[in-house]
Amino acid sequence: MKRRYAELALIKLTTNGGFSLLEAMVALTIFSGAIIALYGWYDAVLSSMIRAEERLEVITFSKNFNSYVVMMNLRQESSGEYRSNGFLARWNAKLIEGKKEGRTLIGALGHYRLGLYRIEALVFDEESGRDIEVLITRSVGYEGVRLPSTGL
Repeated sequence: MKRRYAELALIKLTTNGGFSLLEAMVALTIFSGAIIALYGWYDAVLSSMIRAEERLEVITFSKNFNSYVVMMNLRQESSGEYRSNGFLARWNAKLIEGKKEGRTLIGALGHYRLGLYRIEALVFDEESGRDIEVLITRSVGYEGVRLPSTGL
């Protein structure tokens, strides 16, 4: 029986209930890998959010630019610059479909001669000067050729 107690005491001394160095190193390696993967995912999400925000600014600028182009007569202005929200657009308009007489809803000659223009705009970031995008759109240019009759 004494021998049995001696064996149990020896087993108790050799198993102290803690982690071995190898177990601790394996756990630390797994934890480090998880942290690196989490940081990579966070960086990708942050980069995507920054790109999406920049894209939204460019979309807003392009809508503003399109409104600007619609309001002007392209027969009188064929190039220029437009600035808004920290962006600069240098644009050119070229006639792509010849001038045609406008018609009213009933088919009679209208008051304007119309032409279809292709507009290309190079968009720059004013702060950094880097190219952002090339916007391409079409718009109608006009010139008044007849005075409206009052019909009175």
